[in-house]
Amino acid sequence: MTKYASQFVARDVTGMHGRQPRTHWAVRIGRAILRLAVPVAASVVTLAAAWDLRMVPIAALNDTLASGRPDLFPSLWLTAGHFMVPVIFLLTNLVNRRYGQDYAIAHVLSSWALASLIAIAAINRLDPRLPAVGELPEMRTAIAFVAAFVVAQTFGAFVFDRTRGVIWWHAPLYAALASTFLSMFIFYPAAFFGTDPIWINHMAVDVGVKAAMSFVLLVPYFILRPIIRPMPGFGGF
Repeated sequence: MTKYASQFVARDVTGMHGRQPRTHWAVRIGRAILRLAVPVAASVVTLAAAWDLRMVPIAALNDTLASGRPDLFPSLWLTAGHFMVPVIFLLTNLVNRRYGQDYAIAHVLSSWALASLIAIAAINRLDPRLPAVGELPEMRTAIAFVAAFVVAQTFGAFVFDRTRGVIWWHAPLYAALASTFLSMFIFYPAAFFGTDPIWINHMAVDVGVKAAMSFVLLVPYFILRPIIRPMPGFGGF
């Protein structure tokens, strides 16, 4: 008797057909836009900051990575912008932690779409309030960069979703490292294969930088965990 009473209550709550009432699609889209507005804006600002910092060389690694070889000094090309870029992996991980894989992928696509639109507008000076873009990368380099990071961040979202659990650092670290290695191993060959082979050296250094940042960015992730908690239905601590 208790069993049938419980089933009746369940049907009464969910409806005659046992289905949860669905929210109107317009409401769901509006809710998604509101949820993604801040992280998408943060990603675009991060990319803009990385672009601005591209003129700030990092010389601290010269003696460590190329002692006695001035032609291989990382300071000739390695800038503060390279250290800034991995922050977008952190933002994707935080969205994934809060809302899950689907929202994280939507965040990736929305962020790069908005960043691309702003870049095109800045290049064409569609709005005088937009900052000057400065020296532009070659089209091959720009396409390779965007494609590499879209693919890598999307893959990172899958990795995060499948490694989230009781040990809090597993998902953000594994996702960031997966995004790092995949983005670099796509970007550099796609952008520079067939040119001066020194790009292989640059790729090795850049992979090391972004891998190290994956560990460093566990600190802000840990600090934000109590604030950005998973929505009901998503695991992870």
